[in-house]
Amino acid sequence: MATLQIAIDAPICTKKEFLRRTGMSSSTFDRQKDLGNIPVVPKQDTKGLIMVNMVKYMEKLAAQQV
Repeated sequence: MATLQIAIDAPICTKKEFLRRTGMSSSTFDRQKDLGNIPVVPKQDTKGLIMVNMVKYMEKLAAQQV
């Protein structure tokens, strides 16, 4: 059985950085986030940055590859 290894340089990143890395549009991001496809870190207040949980995101993608 093959083992899959995924290297993540940071466990979380901002929405802006996520969009840069993936090439996804902001509206697509918002739609996917609302559908639960992109895991985000809960914000402390309403004006905080949207932070994407890259570990959970990569786990979801890896599970889809099986």
